[in-house]
Amino acid sequence: MAAKGKKTGTVAGVPAEVSVEDRTALTGAYKAGLILAWKFDIERGYCLTLAGRPEEYVQVGRLTQYLEALKPS
Repeated sequence: MAAKGKKTGTVAGVPAEVSVEDRTALTGAYKAGLILAWKFDIERGYCLTLAGRPEEYVQVGRLTQYLEALKPS
């Protein structure tokens, strides 16, 4: 019996893992209370859970801008 290979998923240039910069930004947003939770979906980007709002998907390239917009002025 031959061993089955793992699928390494990448979609249109999106990495299969969370980058260090994104992880740092997400951790900072969590500690600041801007987001309650997050998870990475390789096909849709980041799924962010916000207080009192439904989950939102944010594209990988727009994460930093999105998190900046959540900060109070």
